[in-house]
Amino acid sequence: MHSTITPQQAKALLETQNALFVDIREPDEYAREHIAGSRLAPLSVLSSLPEDPDQDRPAVFFCHSGRRTQNSVALLEARGFKEIYLMEGGLSGWKAAGLPLVSVKRPLPINRQIQMAAGTIILLSLLLSLVSPVFLWITAFAGAGLFLAGLTGVCLMGQLLMRMPWNAKDKGKAG
Repeated sequence: MHSTITPQQAKALLETQNALFVDIREPDEYAREHIAGSRLAPLSVLSSLPEDPDQDRPAVFFCHSGRRTQNSVALLEARGFKEIYLMEGGLSGWKAAGLPLVSVKRPLPINRQIQMAAGTIILLSLLLSLVSPVFLWITAFAGAGLFLAGLTGVCLMGQLLMRMPWNAKDKGKAG
């Protein structure tokens, strides 16, 4: 069984009962912003993680907004903690309550940069095709590039974006 608690109640639980804060977001999200002392257990791999050694401590699970946490209750309950709490509003609720966060300024994840760049190229070339149909070739080229990236696992746009100045300073950092 689980209970939903407010961020303020979660903080009190941390202070009074040494609750374990479990962040189920993905590593890139955690690297940008997290609650100090929280444990990262990404939802995408949670079922394959070993049993937690601190199952006797109350566990407060959270994601960004609380939606992933609510949608994954059965998986979270299967982790074997005696007491399970879901933090209302997730990390956004914690932030809105004015509670402290560890924040690191980092560029968007490369997959999101690729999506934005490809979407922009396709949209602009389609709009420009209203002026001249030759611009449809750019749309076809972008689509072919995305298809080949999916087929081969090699994304030339991603390689190009990784060389951009805003990503170059992030090389070698985990997350």
